[in-house]
Amino acid sequence: MEEVKEGHARLHHPFYFALYDGKLSLDEIRVWAKEAWGIFCLNVAINTAKLVRCQLSGIHDPEIHKKFVDIIMSEVGYVYFQGSPRPVPGHRALFLRFGEAIGIPKEELERCESENDFLPTTVLARTGWLDIALRSESILEQVAATNCCNEFSNQLTGGRFFRAFKEHYGLKDHDIEFFAEHGVADTEHSNIGYELVEKFATAREIQVKVLKALRKGLGIWWAVTDGVARECQRFK
Repeated sequence: MEEVKEGHARLHHPFYFALYDGKLSLDEIRVWAKEAWGIFCLNVAINTAKLVRCQLSGIHDPEIHKKFVDIIMSEVGYVYFQGSPRPVPGHRALFLRFGEAIGIPKEELERCESENDFLPTTVLARTGWLDIALRSESILEQVAATNCCNEFSNQLTGGRFFRAFKEHYGLKDHDIEFFAEHGVADTEHSNIGYELVEKFATAREIQVKVLKALRKGLGIWWAVTDGVARECQRFK
């Protein structure tokens, strides 16, 4: 947790400081949003892979499996499931709503997703995340690179994004519900990662692999953000 707090791009990259302080133009926000979507839209596939890898790693606890199912449900949308814990639209729908609010049509984001039309650094990052999801030796490496890294950073920054977009960029609460929801949902999403690591990463060998996976996740976010910052230089 300390490594994430001290080393995640969302907490320390100058580009994010500018975003939180309202110093970016709307054109720059659109560049960032498109590339953020490029990473975010993989979440259903990545979390489904984790559910499968959990069982292949010898973890057959149905309560743990259910937590990953809950994560997948939150991405798809709780509103589609009877008796779900929070009747809100899925994270995917909420991000598309945010995109519309800043001038990126839903159809454009979906086209970018289907054609992999993103900056080179984002394309490499997408490949990196899928590689972690599909080829990691254990579920512990997967959750270290994603739940412990990404979801935990969302938990720490969701409120900062929400306030910045509301106070500096004039967006309505409805437009930025994605960020408010992530402050709640990703507390749960990150918790499952840390719970699994604490419970099962007891041998030195797997602890080393877990730490490497976490640092790989952190590195991916710096690479993506550097690419966005370079692209935004054309608006200066």
